[in-house]
Amino acid sequence: MEFQLNRNHANPLLQLSDQLQERIRSGSLPAGAKLPPVRDLATNLGLTRLTVHNAYSELQAGGWVEAYVGRGTFVAQRTQPALQSLHLPARSHADTSTPWISQGMLADMMRLSQDPNLISFAQAGPAAETFPVRDLGRAIQHALRDPAALGYGPTQGELPLREAVATWLLDRNVVTSPDNVLITTGAQQGVALVLRAFVRQGDVVLVEEPTYLGFIEQATSLGVRLIGIPMDEQGMRIDALRHVLREYKPRLLYTVPTYHNPTGICLAPERQLALLQLAREHNLTILEDDVYGPLAYDGTPPLPLKSRDTAGRVIHLGSFSKILTPGLRLGYLVAQEEQLGPLLAAKRSADLHCSPLLQRALADYLGRGQLAGHLRSVRELYRERRDAMKKALQRSCPRDVEWTTPTGGLCFWLALPPGINGADVYSEAIERGVGVTLGSVFFPQPPRSAYIRLCFAAQTPAAIERGIGILGDLLTDHLRRRDQLAARACRETEPLM
Repeated sequence: MEFQLNRNHANPLLQLSDQLQERIRSGSLPAGAKLPPVRDLATNLGLTRLTVHNAYSELQAGGWVEAYVGRGTFVAQRTQPALQSLHLPARSHADTSTPWISQGMLADMMRLSQDPNLISFAQAGPAAETFPVRDLGRAIQHALRDPAALGYGPTQGELPLREAVATWLLDRNVVTSPDNVLITTGAQQGVALVLRAFVRQGDVVLVEEPTYLGFIEQATSLGVRLIGIPMDEQGMRIDALRHVLREYKPRLLYTVPTYHNPTGICLAPERQLALLQLAREHNLTILEDDVYGPLAYDGTPPLPLKSRDTAGRVIHLGSFSKILTPGLRLGYLVAQEEQLGPLLAAKRSADLHCSPLLQRALADYLGRGQLAGHLRSVRELYRERRDAMKKALQRSCPRDVEWTTPTGGLCFWLALPPGINGADVYSEAIERGVGVTLGSVFFPQPPRSAYIRLCFAAQTPAAIERGIGILGDLLTDHLRRRDQLAARACRETEPLM
């Protein structure tokens, strides 16, 4: 195994780690291949054993390799080789395994958000002080006047709520009939219903890379093979999508085109049109997750894909959890008539119907026009907290850390410098009293870099400043340790003869 190490480079650890990653990514080191023992590779390359050991540890932390005591280090079985031009997974009809990520991160995010001893930026949820307790209480009392609100209800949802949703969607330029609306137990169930209705084990499903963790967990639990489409500052790369559509026959594409979770990026309008055209050409169904669409802080939000969908290729998913309160557990799907049959069958098998009481209360609340005023209030509050986090990051984070500044939604996305272990940052931040979300869990395959996601809505500006200050000190410490390790490894490296 040969490596090209630049002896003038300050960090041979990064060179070795990057070259091993590239060989795994390209397939020249296939899944199951054994890496050389640390002692042998260190001797062959003229490096210290500490340098090689740390390079292997970086790969293991990123999910590229698996280490076994007494056996050695092997390329991870779940790592997919990549098509070199676009860094996309190579074709493998047999691979329907669960993703490389550790399961249960959604539960961990909720746990961190409920810990009173933490300043938690972990969960993309609304601020509790914004919940319209009094108005929803009145609406529930009004719904209770009819005893039928405590009985069974229609699987598709209460007609008054479907009518209210259809009216509300006009604000997002989505024109639909109440007959095409299905009420769900939150957006999370909407995702599950679409997967169960239209996808089978072994099918290929496309996602943005990174993408919403909840979709990754649900899709892979069904034995679906996920392929990530890379993104840039304008959203999903259409050139990469074209390549994948030619190579595969995907059943579904899941996208968060407006205020993307976790990056906050919006899909550019010209790319929206190109995506819809490709969906028509390839008979592709698109699940559009628009739960953050109404939360715009800098001007008018982009139009959703569904507003431009003339061919019925888009199933539109929305929720009241992010914009109103998650406790209602109410969301909706907008679909074509022929798509509703499988979705209703999936809904009946899941939970039969959503709570008629809560549906009627929400319909009453929406019917009184109270959501518009609520949204104006929360947008102003979240804009203030978004700006507070931006200023805190500028003030406290090392220069090598990069981030996106969202124009809407609830998330900042931080790219950590090379050589920083995201899992270590995640765990040490919790020890110091700050909760974050580990960025690697948003990828269907191990990412090449480390990221963390920060959500700002639930914290006051003062708490944001304190939390980001702690996080900035932590990142500074990690960079200092990285540079010290690199300098020590460079001093201890002997030239090859």
